[in-house]
Amino acid sequence: MTWNKGKTGIQSHSDETKKKLRDLNSGKNNPMFGREPWNKGKKTGPRSEATKQKISETCAEKRGYDLAEYRQYRGRVTWLTELTYREYKDIINPDNHPRTRAGKDGYQIDHIESVKKCFDAGLPPEHCARLENLQMLPWKENRIKGC
Repeated sequence: MTWNKGKTGIQSHSDETKKKLRDLNSGKNNPMFGREPWNKGKKTGPRSEATKQKISETCAEKRGYDLAEYRQYRGRVTWLTELTYREYKDIINPDNHPRTRAGKDGYQIDHIESVKKCFDAGLPPEHCARLENLQMLPWKENRIKGC
């Protein structure tokens, strides 16, 4: 027989049961007694704009480039790469390998000279997405190459 047979709605403990549970788990009987909370000293809630700006500046210093600028570059390269692939699919993928995302059997378009390397060298997105820089690789090889 199920514990809630015939009962509807949210079940709650009686006041007597609540008191017993409270007494059982209070003080040293509490499994968390003497342990620091996981978020001790950490601020909770959304970050202020000033904090977001500070984090962004710190990350830019560590990376050596502006992340927003790189993301824009990467998006443009992705778009141009797709155009190039559609136009020259028979050359880039002559065996008609199935394209896929990571984790699924299949192939991905690989940039022989990486997008990051082209960005760092100051090359235009069109250079990175050109036919000579594209090849098909199994997704695992493409991911390993990127590490």
